[in-house]
Amino acid sequence: MTAYTIAHFRLTQRLFWRTPVSIWVALGFPVLFAWLLPLAVPNPERLIVGIIVMGAGLLGFATLLESFVVKRQQLILKRLRGTELPEMAIFGGEILTVVSIGLVQLVAIVAVANGVHGLALPANPALLLVTTLLALAVFGAMGVAVSGRVPSTGAIIAVSLPFHLLTLGLSGFAVPFSAFPAWALTVNGFLPFGRVAEGVTLAYFDPDAGLPALGAGWLVLIGWLVLSLLAARRWFRWEPRRG
Repeated sequence: MTAYTIAHFRLTQRLFWRTPVSIWVALGFPVLFAWLLPLAVPNPERLIVGIIVMGAGLLGFATLLESFVVKRQQLILKRLRGTELPEMAIFGGEILTVVSIGLVQLVAIVAVANGVHGLALPANPALLLVTTLLALAVFGAMGVAVSGRVPSTGAIIAVSLPFHLLTLGLSGFAVPFSAFPAWALTVNGFLPFGRVAEGVTLAYFDPDAGLPALGAGWLVLIGWLVLSLLAARRWFRWEPRRG
């Protein structure tokens, strides 16, 4: 299983780095945001946190959603499933690719925030790392689950756009949490976007924050991960959808 997973991981890595659009969406777009947008505001801290959440959403949700829908519609998944490659190795290779690129993305955003905007390095790198990895897992599981409900490659953008708008709006990127009404803060506390932003904020700006600092946020994220995995198990399709 491990050898098959690593082999598929290496394949998906090569395909990713040979696809300029994928590189731009996963790395170029978030890094460009991290470089340019904070120049327009006096305090870039909130935007950097939002960009990290947005980047994890773009990579975890959009990349896996597109990858599985395209490969399914082109019968690649069906052919892979017909080989000796185990199903879990297919998922494992795709997920390892997202995680590895996600770490590159995170380092790039942090480096730009520090080098261009003078933002101090994260006070708790371990908390930032764990939060980002869990965010990628949650958003990635969502992408796999939703891929089974997308009928064609032409519908990918229409399905991805609402997710990205939620990421921008509920991570504190577009609107600071201080401007949220009380009911919106309560609702957002049960959604993954705000909890990921909370973890990133603690990791960046609270030197006393350890892994327990996120508290109930871990339960919310793990709950969304479990729900998304159950949905993926029910909805995922290996063969093309018609209509």
